[in-house]
Amino acid sequence: MVRILIVDDHEAIRRGIRSLLAPRTDWTVCGEAADGIEAVEKARVLGPDVVLMDVSLPQMDGVEAARTIRRERPETDVIIVSQNDPRLLSRQAAEVGARGFVSKSDLARSLLRTIDKVVDEQAAAQVQDRATAAANAIKAVAREFDGRGRQGSPGGSDSEADPLEQPIDLLAAIVDSSDDAILSKNLDGVVTSWNKSAARIFGYTAPEAIGQNITLIVPPERRSEEAELLERLRRGERITRFQTVRMAKDGARISVSLTISPVRNGAGRAIGASTVVRDVTAQRQAVQALRESEERFRAMVETNPECVNVMAADGTLLHMNSGGVRILGGDCDEAVIGTCVYDMICEEDRDRYRAFNERVCAGEKGSLEFGVIGFDGRRRQMESHAAPMPNTDGTTVQLAVTRDISERKRAEERERQLMAESFAATAKFRAVFEQTSVFAGIMSNDGITLEVNKLCLDGCGYRADQVVGREFWDTPWWREFPQSREKIRAATPLAAQGLPYREILEYSWADGTQRVVDFALYPILDEQGRVCFLHPTGVDITILKNTEESYRRLTETLDAQVQARTREVEARTADVLRQASQLRELSWRLLRTQDDERRYVARELHDSAGQTLTVMGMDLAQLVDKAARVAPGLLPEVEVVEQSLRQLQKEIRTTSYLLHPPLLDDIGLASALSWYVGGLAERTSLGITLDIAEDFGRLPRELELVVFRTVQECLTNIHRHSGSKTASICIARRAERITVTVEDCGHGMSREKLAQLQSGGFGVGIAGMHERLRQFDGTLSIKSGRSGTQIRMTIPIPQQAPADGVVDGPAQPVDVAPQKKPRARKSAKRVHSTH
Repeated sequence: MVRILIVDDHEAIRRGIRSLLAPRTDWTVCGEAADGIEAVEKARVLGPDVVLMDVSLPQMDGVEAARTIRRERPETDVIIVSQNDPRLLSRQAAEVGARGFVSKSDLARSLLRTIDKVVDEQAAAQVQDRATAAANAIKAVAREFDGRGRQGSPGGSDSEADPLEQPIDLLAAIVDSSDDAILSKNLDGVVTSWNKSAARIFGYTAPEAIGQNITLIVPPERRSEEAELLERLRRGERITRFQTVRMAKDGARISVSLTISPVRNGAGRAIGASTVVRDVTAQRQAVQALRESEERFRAMVETNPECVNVMAADGTLLHMNSGGVRILGGDCDEAVIGTCVYDMICEEDRDRYRAFNERVCAGEKGSLEFGVIGFDGRRRQMESHAAPMPNTDGTTVQLAVTRDISERKRAEERERQLMAESFAATAKFRAVFEQTSVFAGIMSNDGITLEVNKLCLDGCGYRADQVVGREFWDTPWWREFPQSREKIRAATPLAAQGLPYREILEYSWADGTQRVVDFALYPILDEQGRVCFLHPTGVDITILKNTEESYRRLTETLDAQVQARTREVEARTADVLRQASQLRELSWRLLRTQDDERRYVARELHDSAGQTLTVMGMDLAQLVDKAARVAPGLLPEVEVVEQSLRQLQKEIRTTSYLLHPPLLDDIGLASALSWYVGGLAERTSLGITLDIAEDFGRLPRELELVVFRTVQECLTNIHRHSGSKTASICIARRAERITVTVEDCGHGMSREKLAQLQSGGFGVGIAGMHERLRQFDGTLSIKSGRSGTQIRMTIPIPQQAPADGVVDGPAQPVDVAPQKKPRARKSAKRVHSTH
């Protein structure tokens, strides 16, 4: 009896796997686990033969759990089960020593076959171990026998039983009790031994087989195969798990698995071969029995948690499974069969649903979202995927799988609320910025004017196009005052380093009026204390200066008024500082909200929708098998539905990865980029080469995301604008920095455009790359010519980190240097994708 442990954090997936395994009476599910730590503990206690292991698990991921189980229990085999890209599954399975892998989108078709293969390999290995132990026993007995002679120990009588015969008898008992055929032959192919199982499987008794050539059981068409095996044995090779066909005495063909080991003499030269033959015909019979189990299939359909229903063209409900009755709040399916579904549809959706049902019954597939009032009076939002199903009487009805998406709709509503809050936060910032009573603006660290409030324009008589996008000291306010321009130019780099600047300066209005302003230039800091923008402010103090000049000679009693005015100016300045602080806080919250929202939506698509579609895929695959047996006419339509479901799974997985690639969190940058490069090559005609070291290792989570997004932006620009058919990516890591180089062979950029990019007049995509790199003090350079374009990014690696080397963002210092001195890179991982 094969003991199986199922590990998955979704109950629906575990239930579906149990249903697939139920028909196999020679297998038993010894336990289930919902996370990696629980899986390791249950493997220790239950001792399973096979573990079906998901990759994305809470507490401890499936890769680490599988590695731990294989280390503690080498006799337990692991099969990786995941909805990740199949190209990554093979790599994950190899890393942890798993025996195989199965994609969740292909569970119904591949799981049983994969388990059979692993179990066969286990059995063959056990037989080979027994045969090796027997051979070692023979050698030990032979050595002892040669040392003592064939006449017994000195002084013994001929009538006494020779103790050497006891190990030989034990060895013979082991060979004869084996369920597998065990035979031996010399290098000419002549059979020299033949156990009971060999006689049972092939029909020849030992006297009939011993002395005959091994071709006695080899079909004529496979004689050349046997000659090749003998030649390999003469070279001393060992042949394991060789799948072939042998022939019984009655002429029947038998599918077998062979393990052949050379037998050597004392000098180490091969003189014969020991062969273990396993009959695998019973496995095929078990598969056939599974296909013929219609009642079990019906039970699995009835236990489907989704609503499966059949409806006539007039809306009459012909069938609904128990899962659907529960979803709609009913007690039993007998009470709903024969009722009109239209009566349950919400009034605002009733006409749409009636038209949808009529289209499906007319032969058109489709999907629809609608509201229903359940049997319990509750309102639910449903999503139905339907296809036409012909009846034997010539009519067509609707076969639909419907799920309750009320929770998803509520999640979408929460998302809309978050967006509304984000817009409200932006509106508050605009209100504070525009309604302040002082001149206010936003500058980049290099002095470019990004934005000014209305008071700066309306109060002075200038237009936005005269100031925005220009260097601040080169705007019209200072055109008549070179000294003011030079002071602002000199103060800008100091403010970009965090040093505030304030001084009384002269400036002019659009009508030429000369004015005086109390000017200040403050750095705006992000959460890490780095200067992200500069904040110029000003208070027009022309009247104040004139008043001071006019009343300079007034008595000391006017000093109090001057001091009061000064305090008012200081209060206004403090107000501007508070507003700037609010601006920084609101901007940071907006960025974090957007990032968390994309990660949340991606994870929901990957974990919730992806797992649900996996369960549907298992059920639908079983429906295809049933259709092939009981209703062949339905098979093409059902297979089309199955193909559509598989395509939907692939599209959801791709959308999830593009929103926020979970491979960055689960596996790392190298695997995430390999997946993206392969997917882009499949969708386009672009041939891409990725060069990254095999021992590249992990980086802080936000740094991995920065590298991934910048590479993604570069490839998008190459595909859309360069005209190149190829692209190359090289990612190199040193102790203190990472270097990313992306090149193409396109038509390049003109000198004017390249100069514009290098001077800072870049587009949205390049600007986004600059902003991402700026979080880690990274740099970006662009070279372009007739032979193509090269983009090179250099990013310093933070120097301190937690033990796992993954942090939530650049705010925390990290240390990703390896504890041991890294070896020189022997090879690099290269992914070459072309069409």
